[in-house]
Amino acid sequence: MTRLVLLIFIASIFSCNNSTNLKTSTDPIASRDTFPAKELLIDKGDDEGWGADIRLSITEVSKTDSSISYFANSLYETKNLGFKITVPTASPNNEKELAQVLTIQSSGNISDNLVQTLSKLYKQKADTSLHFVPSKKITFIDLNEFRKQLGAEPSNKDSTKEMKVFFETKNPDDAAELYININEAEHWIEIKEKDDSYRELVIKGLTTK
Repeated sequence: MTRLVLLIFIASIFSCNNSTNLKTSTDPIASRDTFPAKELLIDKGDDEGWGADIRLSITEVSKTDSSISYFANSLYETKNLGFKITVPTASPNNEKELAQVLTIQSSGNISDNLVQTLSKLYKQKADTSLHFVPSKKITFIDLNEFRKQLGAEPSNKDSTKEMKVFFETKNPDDAAELYININEAEHWIEIKEKDDSYRELVIKGLTTK
């Protein structure tokens, strides 16, 4: 009798182990890679005299079946600057579907540091009460897909994803545009100006109080 009870006990242990191994992960992230943070690169546009474009390191990439999220984080003047951006992986099917939606998200203090640094580079009035938006959906056009629809060759021969983003508001006069370029292979994200006249509105579109 004792031996029978022992065999039943052992069988139940193996049964529990097998059921645990058969469980599938509910984590929607299919893969995640991490990379080291590097110094922030700034192109002040010395040739043209007004540029303030920046390049941040990609320190983490997370992929699902429908999107890719990039966590940007770089060091500038003893502070870390960064944010998170999520872009869809599906390509538009035709010219009418070129407009897509990406999401930018705050990463806490380092994102607040980012908008404060951008304000300084954009020569805007310092406002320490401003915070990076917690999360915001923004319309964008993939410029390489746009060129493809026109039958033109892509402007870049590398793996850079070039996007033109639109900060849209109820008041058309408050709308602004910006370029965001992502090179996953080289682990960087660029925030590049469309026009210096948009500087105040870009900061407004990226922040909340």
